[in-house]
Amino acid sequence: MLRKNISLFLLLNFLIFDAFAQIREDCSDAPNEQLRELCLRFRRMDQISREKYEKQADAALWPPQAPGSPTFQRPIPIPPAHRGNVAYDPLECMSLQCLCPFFNGRMVAQDHCILPNGEPLQMAYRKEYRMMTDDERFRYHRALQIIKQNGQYDFLSRIHRDVSSGGGAHSGPGFLPWHREYLKRFEIQLKMIDPTVAIPYWDSTLDNFLPSPRDSIFFSDLFIGQTDWNGFVVTGPFAYWRTLEGGAAIRRNVGAEGNLFNENQINQVLQQTNVEYVLSYVTQTAGCPYPVNYGAIEYSHGAVHRYINGDFGPVPTSANDPVFYAHHAFVDLIFETWRQLRQPRWVRESAYPPDIPSCTNPMHFSYSEMRPFPRLINRDGLSNAYTDQLYRYAPRPTCTRTEPACGSRYLFCDTRGFPHCVSKIKLGGICNGYEGFDACYNGQCIFGRCIPGPTPAPFKPIIVTPPPRPPTPRPQAPRQQASRKQAPKQITGINETLKNITNSIKNSIASRQRTKPVASKNQTIVTFVDCFNRNPCCESWALLGECKDNSKYMNINCPSSCKLCTPSYSLNDTCTDRHVSCKQWKGEDQCSQSTGPHLNFILENCRESCGLCNSKKSDKCTIPKRKRKLAEELNIHSALTKKSSVVNKETNILRKLA
Repeated sequence: MLRKNISLFLLLNFLIFDAFAQIREDCSDAPNEQLRELCLRFRRMDQISREKYEKQADAALWPPQAPGSPTFQRPIPIPPAHRGNVAYDPLECMSLQCLCPFFNGRMVAQDHCILPNGEPLQMAYRKEYRMMTDDERFRYHRALQIIKQNGQYDFLSRIHRDVSSGGGAHSGPGFLPWHREYLKRFEIQLKMIDPTVAIPYWDSTLDNFLPSPRDSIFFSDLFIGQTDWNGFVVTGPFAYWRTLEGGAAIRRNVGAEGNLFNENQINQVLQQTNVEYVLSYVTQTAGCPYPVNYGAIEYSHGAVHRYINGDFGPVPTSANDPVFYAHHAFVDLIFETWRQLRQPRWVRESAYPPDIPSCTNPMHFSYSEMRPFPRLINRDGLSNAYTDQLYRYAPRPTCTRTEPACGSRYLFCDTRGFPHCVSKIKLGGICNGYEGFDACYNGQCIFGRCIPGPTPAPFKPIIVTPPPRPPTPRPQAPRQQASRKQAPKQITGINETLKNITNSIKNSIASRQRTKPVASKNQTIVTFVDCFNRNPCCESWALLGECKDNSKYMNINCPSSCKLCTPSYSLNDTCTDRHVSCKQWKGEDQCSQSTGPHLNFILENCRESCGLCNSKKSDKCTIPKRKRKLAEELNIHSALTKKSSVVNKETNILRKLA
């Protein structure tokens, strides 16, 4: 019996050792060359992150006085104290209530913000790129062009470039949470230009069904533009966009390598029941108890980067291309779909892979800072507030045999086998196998090529018999006339879904015309500058030279007084509201109920609303001992300092008398 137990013990040890030994850090166990190259890329980024973490000193930051809508867009209320319900920068907001003041709006209910034009501020509704109306797509492209011109696009792209060489954004469990927060910030920046805008998602499976995905209508001037012979994007909404590296235009090399998403890859993710295989480890070393998962979404997403290639291929330059945001919105959709399918609501905000150094570098640990976003940790990216308050996803395009229409003139329904939607093909593109389908945009498929010409007759929906109604005395003849009047509409291919799209375009255009008078008001929002002191003592400390002597604290909490940025308000006017949210915070009694850092921010920036104009900001500032003589010379007086100086004088007198 003892010998049998020893044998089982040795066998178990052998199996465990064998499992650990199967992790090959040279990626030689990858099933193909493409995954091996992605694996090596992830491991290089992981090595840089580990080296950075080892060199990094977690120095504490001490202040100077211390010793050292529609239902699909209707938000779900969140607790008042929830992260992002109060923010000093709109990009840090996690609720419409927090965003409302930045849009010059007013709250009429807990979750109802009214903009100056009378329209509500709604959650973003992220549709598939080709399901957007023409007006929605135009607005999205226009907002992108504006933030490219004013520098905000490059500012956000630079953030992604900087975390590519070490951090918790790639090569580990922090990949999905980090990019969820990053997309949120990018979308808010777009909404500051046009509150109706939402990031579309690019479902690349729709293109992957084609014999040549590069011929998809997606790669046309209507969507992301086309390239010249040298691979530079010279047409479409992003033509001749300069890159961060100084390139005269975005580069692409579509289809040279890599591949797009397919349904098998998505289903492999959705079938997982453990969070460790969704927020996946991808750079395991010897000793990690989790095997290498080449089906991880970070791998399959990386293959799409390689498919478009050019600037979009390497991680540091990928955000130069705006398709980056549509691609990552689809990755986030897959992640959110898995959360809804596999996790109860109360689990979604807490389930995170174990912090195991042999499985990933410490920057991916759950409680590590989500660099470079201030005051965030990696597990904050799991918050339900993203989809409770800020955005929702429209369903992926589908069709059936009974209704073989996808709801967009840029998609068609392939009814062979299991019906599914497919992207239409550009003129001149390869369409082998789709003869007889409405597969070519503004053309027809002849001998495997899309050429100009009459398209096949569009799908005519089957009229479903409505529920029984009371008989009406209307004669039959008028109904026949009505049907004859509608015949031309059916010939032009406008089914019920397309009617709704057309009406949506008309309504959006009419709404844009109605809101022209207030357009200038919305433009002022774009100039919002996050240049605020976060402590009422900043001005006094800056005069005492603390910007240099205590730079770590002062650079973060006193950027205005340390002249690290140019504020949009006058520093000489100490009795005005410097922040757009002051009046709202006053209405929420935060002037009297706030504590800690938020109270310090209000005391500095909301003096008018909180009735603080008659009190000196320096009265409650503790001045460091080494600077008290200098403070007297500069006539900087503090009640706390005076009190301590009186005590010191009394002590000295008693010492002399003794």
